[in-house]
Amino acid sequence: MYHRKLNVYIAAQDSQLETLIKNVPPVDNFSHQFVSCPKIRTADLKQYGIIILDFDTVPPESLEEIISATNNRTVVIGAFTRDNLPILANHYHLFDQVWVQPYSKHEVCTSFGNTLQRLKTQEDFILTQQYLDTLIDSIPDLVWFKDARGSHLKVNNSFCRAVNKTRARIEGRGHYYIWDLEPDEYAKGEYVCLESEEIVLNKKITCLFDETVKCGDELRKFKTYKSPVFDTNGKVIGTVGLARDVTDLQNLMIELNILIESLPFSIMVTDKNRTITSVNQRFIENFKLDRTELLGKSVDSIMDETRTFTRNKRWILEQDQENTTLLSKDTVLKVNEEKLLDIFNNLAGFIYLFTDITLEHQHKNKLLVDANTDYLTQINNRRSLHDFMRKTPCHTETALLLVDLDNFKEVNDRYGHDEGDKVLVAFSDLLKRMFPIKSLFRLGGDEFAVILNGMKNPDIPKQYAEQLLSEFNIELARQFSHTNISVSIGIAMAIDGLKEFGELFKRADMALYESKRTGKNTSTLWTR
Repeated sequence: MYHRKLNVYIAAQDSQLETLIKNVPPVDNFSHQFVSCPKIRTADLKQYGIIILDFDTVPPESLEEIISATNNRTVVIGAFTRDNLPILANHYHLFDQVWVQPYSKHEVCTSFGNTLQRLKTQEDFILTQQYLDTLIDSIPDLVWFKDARGSHLKVNNSFCRAVNKTRARIEGRGHYYIWDLEPDEYAKGEYVCLESEEIVLNKKITCLFDETVKCGDELRKFKTYKSPVFDTNGKVIGTVGLARDVTDLQNLMIELNILIESLPFSIMVTDKNRTITSVNQRFIENFKLDRTELLGKSVDSIMDETRTFTRNKRWILEQDQENTTLLSKDTVLKVNEEKLLDIFNNLAGFIYLFTDITLEHQHKNKLLVDANTDYLTQINNRRSLHDFMRKTPCHTETALLLVDLDNFKEVNDRYGHDEGDKVLVAFSDLLKRMFPIKSLFRLGGDEFAVILNGMKNPDIPKQYAEQLLSEFNIELARQFSHTNISVSIGIAMAIDGLKEFGELFKRADMALYESKRTGKNTSTLWTR
């Protein structure tokens, strides 16, 4: 894993900006080093990833010289007062971020944090490009990427050697030039793979082809995988291909074995009865099974009697209507099954591809958690509440507590939103100590909901409410004694056969209003 030390230069007379941002935590794989100095040495600027220019200190006429002394990946942040904003009007295109005094700690730290994340994304992108280039150049087969018109966008070293041309001469060019074809050969489509490209673009799936290619003065046979490449909107924008020269191979089994051993994922091949005929070394390493335990056995034999685990218990099997997935402690594999057809287009067997989707799976789970969790308090948000109400029936023993912080707006107005956030976090921590976190929801602002099941009678949720009031007055009222905050609670129970959460919320809301009306810092149970 890479690590980057990020140098941050602050051109300012005082240390205010450094004090504001020095506690912003670095993003993964990054660390910080701050240098504060009002006098700028342009010769040193290329070593800095972020430069912050305070125009109470930096003369505007030196801006162009400063920018030209940075590297093309440096982030430049301009710090202005309202008096020197005209500088921004003339040079706004030179800045990546703009901060205006008086500084808001939250806004400056958020902006700085976003800048760090953007630099990490940029670093990850460059590293991903390096991964891709290193990967394709380590493959002995020909690898290429094309756009939808057939121009080569990227090729590997093996491709360059096959056509005896450099990358610079290949990339951006088509078959006619790359393979040194005669005009009549190109016009007829001979030896240029045009037909197979069209098949992949139209079918939008990975296809395997046997292709004859003219290499110099001789013809070569290639076993070629071609796959469509999609943009973010699902539109096919080109193809990626992998070709292996199988001219000298004697039979299909040799071809298949060499091919599957070179691919960067686990592969299992069976006959038409799903009896295992071949596995590659990556499959053996992943599943910790010996070839003798597999070859000649049914695919079902690698599953235990529960049909949820592999034989070595390391992998859990998950299946739905669309996907089959294998999960281990640190890896997630998607199982793709493809038919193998013989020369007469009859079923000859199956090939199983085990694709590593660990990062995608982790990212999906993280997005799901983030989408349903309130960022500040780390409890369920309003969206999560809607999902809960949609999936969970309202029973007669269900109780709802609507909890509202009294005089919370006054805290924000008098002491700022940072102080308000501290109140919200402290209150949510109190709720988490008293109730299961799955029962807690932040509805927005200073309003929270607590859903309790198994309440035999109204006295129980009323006792919970009174305990919450007591704990609040003991802990938070003292912790924030400079404020006038308290808690009002409305309670409703799903009595009289009530089945809808919506009606339960209306009743709790009316009870909450009654608590507010009668002086706050109290709880009210809804009754008819």
